[in-house]
Amino acid sequence: MTSILFSLRLRTSLVSAVSAFSIIATAQNPGINLTHLDTTKKACDDFYHFCNGTWQKTFELPPSDARFGSFNEINENNLRKLKVIYESASKNRAAASGTDAQRLRDFYTTAMDSAKADLLGTAPLSAQKAMIAAVKNTDDFVALKSRLEFYGINLFFSGSVSPDLKNSRRNRFGLMQAGYGLGDRDYYHNPAHKTIRDHYQNYLQQLFLMAGTSHSLAAEHAETVLSLETRLTEPALTRVEMRDPERLYNLYSPASLREMTPGVNWDLYFSTKKITVPDSINLATVDYLRHAAMILLHTPLKALQVYAEAHLLMESAPFLSHRFAHVNFTFRGKIMSGAKTMKPRWQRVHTVMNSTMGDIVSREFVKKHFPATSKQKVNLMIDNLIAAYRERIATRDWMSEPTKSQANKKLDLLIRKVGYPEKWKDYSGLTVGTQSFWDNVCRVNSWLSQDNLNDLKKPVDRQKWQMTPVTVNAYYDPTTNEITFPAAILQPPFFDASADDAANYGTMGAIIGHELTHGFDDQGAQFDADGNMKMWWTEEDYAKFKEKTARIVKQYDSYIAIDTIKVNGSLTQGENIADLGGLTMAYHAYKKSLGAEPSKVIGGYTGEQRFFIAWTQGWKSITRDEELKRLLTIDYHSPAYFRAFVPLTNMKEFHEAFAIKPGHKMYRPEADRVEIW
Repeated sequence: MTSILFSLRLRTSLVSAVSAFSIIATAQNPGINLTHLDTTKKACDDFYHFCNGTWQKTFELPPSDARFGSFNEINENNLRKLKVIYESASKNRAAASGTDAQRLRDFYTTAMDSAKADLLGTAPLSAQKAMIAAVKNTDDFVALKSRLEFYGINLFFSGSVSPDLKNSRRNRFGLMQAGYGLGDRDYYHNPAHKTIRDHYQNYLQQLFLMAGTSHSLAAEHAETVLSLETRLTEPALTRVEMRDPERLYNLYSPASLREMTPGVNWDLYFSTKKITVPDSINLATVDYLRHAAMILLHTPLKALQVYAEAHLLMESAPFLSHRFAHVNFTFRGKIMSGAKTMKPRWQRVHTVMNSTMGDIVSREFVKKHFPATSKQKVNLMIDNLIAAYRERIATRDWMSEPTKSQANKKLDLLIRKVGYPEKWKDYSGLTVGTQSFWDNVCRVNSWLSQDNLNDLKKPVDRQKWQMTPVTVNAYYDPTTNEITFPAAILQPPFFDASADDAANYGTMGAIIGHELTHGFDDQGAQFDADGNMKMWWTEEDYAKFKEKTARIVKQYDSYIAIDTIKVNGSLTQGENIADLGGLTMAYHAYKKSLGAEPSKVIGGYTGEQRFFIAWTQGWKSITRDEELKRLLTIDYHSPAYFRAFVPLTNMKEFHEAFAIKPGHKMYRPEADRVEIW
């Protein structure tokens, strides 16, 4: 959601020359897709389908997708380019051992060898299964748990290194709730998800059966795992509760941690990782960890081994034989998300490679497909959005001058990362072999885990990227006060260098504004310019800010997404604030780009109209019912349909652009509109 250096921090002065706001001054490409419009719909009554109706009616959702929209469209374009890179790498017989070229070749070719995976069956798991079988007591299990973390398998909880929320220059070891296969507390305790729990139990039973367990014992094992995880998640924080960073900050000394979790051998846990016990540890979920320790100590050893084997099977299933991959897809893909068929194998392999060794393929991608001019134009757009933000801050009559000063300081010290890092990740020490897909996954996960642990004794690296350049996404990190836009997202329909400014501001401009606004949403507002969780507001100003965020929560709470399930305004409020703020900033930056001149009419629409059409077309999406219900349970984002039109109803500029009046369905009375930034 890095290595652009500190020299790219934003200027403190406003961009004063109006012409500086213009990205492409003479383009006649409207930037919107006129064939997607459904002009039988009235913009003032159903703007989403006016913008996307023809596409919604004619686009066929691929059977391998649970949802499809603009992000997927960009990703599909990227994948075609990436496939060429992978196929070329697989034929590189001259790649020297220990080079990135060799790592890329051998990981890809080994992962693509489905015949070998079918022949090996569960043989790649033999080492981990032996480790589980060797467990004789609780201490052995703690050591096992610590070792399995290197492979990406978390039992009971997860442990990793990340920046200290209140001392953002320092890295700290932290513990967090984890270790349950359904991934969210709600799935275990909400009666509405009983069908999912039943399918999950059947999924576990099938995995045990394929691993060689008898039918009766497999059913018993599945029940054991579900029962243990249900008990484990009783005090787990909900997704909404985990949005409170103050609640997740609880420093414990080693002595206090031992006192809270008697019987857990923390010395052994850390020594297994070959690190000394840290001087202090952040417990993000205190009650959960206390409870998990009690369950660990009072659960029979055999049940613990069954639980560990279940998680080994679940984590490895996508990388084993076709039978395992199919059973995994049936539950994770079909039942949970509604997809009909698996993605092609090479695309599944790319997903793994991107998440584990993504900088290697990203280097090749940006060389071929991301010109320096794109980076320059996006940086200029960021300049313009920042300038618009400063002007908006100045007009906030509910903020005092001291708070405005601190808000501007966040913009002063903001770190921007565009396209790709100046310094690529060094994979020295990572050995990639040809033994099996799962073996390589374990190797790279172990290397990444060790790389993370190595950060414990280092200051926070603010140049590090948390997303690869070939990822179609963007992010803001409050602990480093940075915005990042990978090369993969900087292309049509979000950014088109040949398109008129209106569309680029309505899409990429709004995305930039969205990430900027995360610095001032309900979570980002709790972090200062240096990335520390610290109150920088006056008490009165913060109270006014909370009143405004409460209104946006209430607004989204009122929408039914499917059946009787509503959008969760509390869960999604950060993203909703960012959508509204980002769109608002982008609009004002666009208007500045026009100077005193009226916008051009291109394709039959004014620039103001195309701005809002481009925004809404950026959120075109078709989603299967199963996936929509899953996302409503776990996703911090509102469904695309609501992201597209709700922010518009809060903007007077939208009402003016399409002459929306009382009586129109898109009309929202001024008193009901939310404006924060």
